Amino acid sequence: MTIDPDSAFTDPLDAMLGFHLRRTAAAVTGALGEGLAPLGLNPGEATLLRLIGANPGCSQSDIARALRAQPANLVPLINKLALSGLLEKGAGKGRAIPLTLTAQGQALHGRVCAAFDAHEARIGRAIPIEQRRDVIALLRQICLDACCGPD
Repeated sequence: MTIDPDSAFTDPLDAMLGFHLRRTAAAVTGALGEGLAPLGLNPGEATLLRLIGANPGCSQSDIARALRAQPANLVPLINKLALSGLLEKGAGKGRAIPLTLTAQGQALHGRVCAAFDAHEARIGRAIPIEQRRDVIALLRQICLDACCGPD
């Protein structure tokens, strides 16, 4: 359906921050997924690969804290990467098992980082470099406010 720009149609969502954040998140995640598809990874898998590559020996709990995710929700992704031969689980118990990339995972890690870098350049091309820290700080604050609720 096309909306005639001269019509009296009113969009009450257009002034809502949450609407634009949801819309932006969907667009950004979709674009990242397209960039990762040639690597055979989805954004969640690639994010884990990137985090583990940057933090060899980290645990599932470490990753959960970094992503503000439930540790149990990471189990299927971690298991998939392990079964794919991209990461190995060290000796430990429960969520304290150290995770490291295999040689195959390390090789893919470099390609994942390049895909993330290209994605960041694409989505940030209209934001002047000197404003990026401010934009990220505002997004972090919005996330914190959403997570913590009203005072």
